[in-house]
Amino acid sequence: MLQLPTPASQEPSPIARTKSPSKTCPWCFASCGQTLEMNILAMSWTVFIRPSWLCRWMSLMADLGEKVDRKASSNPDLHLNRATLHKYEENYGDALEGFSQAAALDPAWPEPSQREQQLLEFLNKLTSLLESKGKIKPKKLQSMLGSLRPAQLGPCGDGRYLSASGQKVTLELKPLSALQPGVNSGAVVMGKVVFSLTTEEKVPFTFGLVDSDGPCYAVMVYNMVQSWGVLIGDSVAIPEPNLRLHQIQHKGKDYAFASVRVETPRLLVVNGKPQGSSSQAAAIVASRPQCE
Repeated sequence: MLQLPTPASQEPSPIARTKSPSKTCPWCFASCGQTLEMNILAMSWTVFIRPSWLCRWMSLMADLGEKVDRKASSNPDLHLNRATLHKYEENYGDALEGFSQAAALDPAWPEPSQREQQLLEFLNKLTSLLESKGKIKPKKLQSMLGSLRPAQLGPCGDGRYLSASGQKVTLELKPLSALQPGVNSGAVVMGKVVFSLTTEEKVPFTFGLVDSDGPCYAVMVYNMVQSWGVLIGDSVAIPEPNLRLHQIQHKGKDYAFASVRVETPRLLVVNGKPQGSSSQAAAIVASRPQCE
């Protein structure tokens, strides 16, 4: 059976972390009239194009599987797998609910409860740091913001930025507060890093970004090598930022914050310098025989 690509710097694929994906998801693939091996091959290919497509596709397959097989809704592996996919799609409310359902269906299995608790701790720390702007004192923060310069936009400020269509475009510098949910085409934001947050899973790399307009937004960076990161005080520019607005309620706890999703560090400009190919984790494909 083919294994999904697993960059050395990142945790194993969500599917690879389950008890036995070949036993928990066959109805997902059967519902599409294809074999498990054929679909894992297709999934591996999509990882090279855009990892988020894989998450959406597998979540859809899990939903279809529940409709095909009524017993699937009682399978804790299904809920854990789907919750993990929701987490990487930053659908944190659905992820927490899925981890909780998996734990309720199999109380003796510790992993769902551990995943739920880890995500809650991440959200607690993140919202606290966002509210306090990394606990940086006002005078120091004002000094940091005062050092922002147009030159730190790099190629995002001189018309050399290449859009998704491959065309060179001139981006308009906008404050974080002016962003709209979704991809903000033709815009660029720039601010100072006020904190970074590392989880046990290392993915995503999360940091707080503040500009002169005031708000602190979380930036979630995926597909980076383990050695990549930014430091407090760094200037970071993000072209065509993808804004997410989160409203999460789970077991009496509420979380509300804004984040910018970045699929690869190569999209960022740090201290005026574009991030090179060495900042992005390489995808690999491996295969191994498996006997049922």
